[in-house]
Parts: sequence; structure tokens; C-alpha cells
Amino acid sequence: MERGLYQGEDMDCGFNVMMEQQLSRKELQDLRNKRTGLAIFQATWIMVFVVLIAAQFDIRGRSVTWPPPGVEKPSLVLPTIATVALLASSVLIRRASNALKAGERESFLSQWRIVIGLGVVFVAIMATQWITAPFGAPGQYGVIFRVLIGYHGFHALVIGAFMVSVYRNAGQYGQMNFWPVEAAGKLWNWVTVIWILFYLVLYWL
Repeated sequence: MERGLYQGEDMDCGFNVMMEQQLSRKELQDLRNKRTGLAIFQATWIMVFVVLIAAQFDIRGRSVTWPPPGVEKPSLVLPTIATVALLASSVLIRRASNALKAGERESFLSQWRIVIGLGVVFVAIMATQWITAPFGAPGQYGVIFRVLIGYHGFHALVIGAFMVSVYRNAGQYGQMNFWPVEAAGKLWNWVTVIWILFYLVLYWL
């Protein structure tokens, strides 16, 4: 099974190289610049989330118990559903991207729709978690909880809107015009990675 996975990754990389070889020097440089810019954005983005997690640990370190006395530990049900939805969406968004690279537009569209639907589920759960967090909880518990959930939920909403735009303009994209799809996939995968960190910090640790 692992061998098949690695072979699939090798084929995907080989396909990307083959496509990029067909680009002009200017187009290839433009693509590299976009990828570099996105990588820098993602690096700064992850740094902000690391700082938020560090702030959460600092605040909870000042409390004898966490959650503070009188505050119930949040249920794992909805956050776990959100986690499963995001993991599934990351798998599907890669499959959708590969389908478009292979010229299978209908497969791309159907899988991209599912990803958007799973994104809606995630944002809805984030909104629910934000609303139900206890107001006025001691030790700033409610405040830091809302900051982490709200900040991440907002990013998921914005990136989700970008994915909707990609879907609506799917007719413009193909094997030689693929960057918006690639960028959306990378951004959404970061939503998944960051949420897993928040899921562990807010609900398990």
C-alpha cells in the first residue's frame, strides 16, 4: 500500500515537471515567484498560530486547573467531526487537483464541490464553538478560546470563498493554467494542519 502511495506521488511529481517544461521561461519564473510568495505567506501564517498557541499555554499555566474551576471541558463531538471533515477534504482536494491535471474536468468539479461542502461544515462548527464558549470564564479561558477559534475560522472562511471562486471559474483552468487550483489546495491543506494543532491544544491537552 505504501509503495502504491509513493508511486502515485512520483507520478504526480513527474506530471508536474512535464507540464512545467512546456511553459516559457517567463511563465515558469512567474509560477516560481507565486509559489515562493505563497510559501512566505504560509510561513508567516504558521508563526502567528504558534504565537497564539504559546499564549494559550502561558495563560493556562497561570491557572491551577484547566479549564478553570466551574468551567466544563468542551465536548469532543463537534470538534472531532470538524477534524474528520477537514482530513477528508484534504484528501479530496488533492484528488480533484490531479483530476484537473489529467483533463478530467467533471471529476474535478464533483470532488471540488464536496470539498467546499466539507469546508462549510467546518466553518459552521467553528461558529458554534465560538458562540458556545463560556463568557466571563476565569483565567481568560473564554477569551483565548474565542481568539484561537475565531482567528482560524475566519481564515477558513476566506480561503473557502477563494475555493468557491476557483470552482465558479473552473472553465479557465486546465493543464497549462493551474496555479489558482494549486494555491487553493495548498492554503486549504494549511487550514487542516493548523486545525489539528488547535484541536489537540484546545480539546485534548
